[in-house]
Amino acid sequence: MNDNTADGQALTEIQMAAAAAPAPTVVVAPTLNDAAQQACEDTVRILAEAVANRGVAHLALTGGSGGVALADSLAPLIVAQPEQLRHAIHLWFGDERFVPAGDPERNDLLASPLIAAGVPESQVHRLAAPQNVSGLDEATARMVHELEAAGLASGGFDVVHVGLGPDAHVCSLFPGHPAALAVGAPAVAVRSSPKPPAQRYSLTFETLQRAGRIMVVAGGEGKAEAARRGLGAPDVVRAPASCCRGRETTWYLDESASAGRSAV
Repeated sequence: MNDNTADGQALTEIQMAAAAAPAPTVVVAPTLNDAAQQACEDTVRILAEAVANRGVAHLALTGGSGGVALADSLAPLIVAQPEQLRHAIHLWFGDERFVPAGDPERNDLLASPLIAAGVPESQVHRLAAPQNVSGLDEATARMVHELEAAGLASGGFDVVHVGLGPDAHVCSLFPGHPAALAVGAPAVAVRSSPKPPAQRYSLTFETLQRAGRIMVVAGGEGKAEAARRGLGAPDVVRAPASCCRGRETTWYLDESASAGRSAV
């Protein structure tokens, strides 16, 4: 790719930022649920520190198998916290599918157990559904406005939970897809997603790389190669996960997903 092109410049910017970030730490647990439990215990500790220091905490959730395991583990930990902490948490989403509210495809359904645990519904930042906006661009623009108003475009996320696709995609930033090279905004509208549904919203790498802690959670043999590539040298085109590095980054893997790490 010609580095004088806009895409070439974006690629260089994203990969240089990833290379400059601290190397990820890897935690290996027997099962995906064990890995998620460890991630959630660390999440609650970081959120508590944020609330103590600033009076508010910002957490971005993920979808997929990792997201389900995280939501199941996080809810009982949240409900055990003081009301002051529970009421100070804001929930966001690393990506979302542009489908009707309540659709089983939506990642925001995973917020339900956390709301039941005491996180206020008013502090759950959901992508507008198709029936409520003119289209994906308006829904994304609204979310960009919310992110900017909360200061999250410049590094305000305390924790971002990230799942890992078998193709090494993260959020809705897929290998070779132009949305993965989006810069200059905290989020991007994703069209023609290689994984249905076709229309999605995603945080950009700029936002992810400014987060306080990135937590990548994955399990199963099918994620071993993706984990190997994601823990390798930054390559946003072939392995977007390799560029998902914040001020601190921890990968929580089960034993099967960690099997390929020796080849890194």
